[in-house]
Amino acid sequence: MSKVKKILRLFVVSICIVGLLLTSIGVLGASKSKYSFKLTIMAQYFGTEPAPSNSPVILKAEQYLKTDLEFTWVPADGYNDKLNIMLASGNLPMVVYVGGKTASIIGACKAGAFWELGPYIKQYKNLKTIPDIVLWNSSIDGKIYGIPRSRTLGRNGIVYRKDWAKNVGITKLETIDDLYNMLKKFTYNDPDKNGKNDTYGMIVCNYNGPFYITLTWFGGPNGWGLNKNGQLVPSFLTNAYLENLKFWRKMYQEKLFNHDFPSVPGARWEDYYSQGKGGVKIDVIDSANRIYNGLKNNGIIPKDAKDTDIMDIVVSVKGKYGLRNMPTSGYSGYLMVSKTSVKDMNTFKKVMSILDKFGDRTIQDLFGYGLPNRHYKLVDGKIDPIPNLPADLSREISGLNQVLHFYPANGGTPRYMTPLLQLQADMQALNEKLNILVPNPAEALIGMSDTYIKRGVTLDNMIEDARVKYITGQLNDQGFKKVLDNWRKQGGDQIIKEVNALYRKYKKNIPYKEDLYKILN
Repeated sequence: MSKVKKILRLFVVSICIVGLLLTSIGVLGASKSKYSFKLTIMAQYFGTEPAPSNSPVILKAEQYLKTDLEFTWVPADGYNDKLNIMLASGNLPMVVYVGGKTASIIGACKAGAFWELGPYIKQYKNLKTIPDIVLWNSSIDGKIYGIPRSRTLGRNGIVYRKDWAKNVGITKLETIDDLYNMLKKFTYNDPDKNGKNDTYGMIVCNYNGPFYITLTWFGGPNGWGLNKNGQLVPSFLTNAYLENLKFWRKMYQEKLFNHDFPSVPGARWEDYYSQGKGGVKIDVIDSANRIYNGLKNNGIIPKDAKDTDIMDIVVSVKGKYGLRNMPTSGYSGYLMVSKTSVKDMNTFKKVMSILDKFGDRTIQDLFGYGLPNRHYKLVDGKIDPIPNLPADLSREISGLNQVLHFYPANGGTPRYMTPLLQLQADMQALNEKLNILVPNPAEALIGMSDTYIKRGVTLDNMIEDARVKYITGQLNDQGFKKVLDNWRKQGGDQIIKEVNALYRKYKKNIPYKEDLYKILN
């Protein structure tokens, strides 16, 4: 009898297990086929693994959007190669993240691989908040093919060690001379008071952004500028470029920054600051908080050190042309709608409607930060991300912010601000309020130059190589001029001709006054 009971008990338990499994499969299946519309998206991710399809964050977003979301994730390092393969195959998902205006993307847009979004963007409540300057900068052949992913225009500035400045008796940072003085004292006056000669004024890597930020301080253009003859010319053909080169060579000769900079990868740049080796960083303002956290985690500063006692920020320093700064282009990559997968107008409008909802607070919070009390906590109604999440929880939101376009700006729940985070936000806003940002009138034009498409990479490398060699003393004024002459002969003059023809064609579309991009030096 007991044996029969055991058999019956096993049978019942087995039935229950099978039932539960079927139920589970049913639930999961329902969650992925619950809605009549499915949006397929290809996007990049950083880190080791992207969010899984059963991430509770994705399931919550699907519920809000009433749409199944199917992601194709590609590691950021290999994204462009994968995108080119997909373009060639003609088998693209409905929405595709595109990192920039490569020759293949420009060609694909002209060939009709993507929907032109320009005529429709203003019809959607979130997308219509994209600033005209960003739409212009992101345009291809005068048309809008993608939803630009927002970046703050006034993101660049100078961050520096406030505690070091105090230690060496510096009380102000207002001019280029003040900055030079700070770099010198941070290099030679033992700013960290450890009794060793082991610090640099600043750390430089193989990223050329800091050089081009300082170029605007000397009256130079941002990329391209308008000369006195009404012609657009590239920055390296200006007097300001040579003056800036000499400024950097002087700093190099005086060892105010690291001599191995050409071989320091950008990915390791901030590590040096987090190890307490550099005091000034000319770059994006939001690096201040990362450096502070790095210093704290590495035990370089006390755990309870107040962030604004350690780091400070200024938007720029004055030269003889006043306060000037280089903006970002206002966007980083696009979300494009494929014509191979979205074949008719009704489907296109449905896709645009969903992409518009990506700007709603609900989706900005979900894809930006995850779920409350799981990935972040609410402090005074503001989002405070939980640090050092376990890998499985961290993975649930991995990559999802790559499909946010962040319009409207600040459309999500505000982030909880430490004093330093608030200072970063204030300085970014000040950059734009002061009207000191120098726009690049050729931002949307250079990629349309046929000669630049064919020879741009080679010619850009020629100038970049000469820039580094001049700074490190391997090239003098005459040698640099020879490189410029060679650049002109090998296609540079033709690029200037083509960019100016495009400038005349599209000048009326540029949404800012030409006074802002005139070359001053």
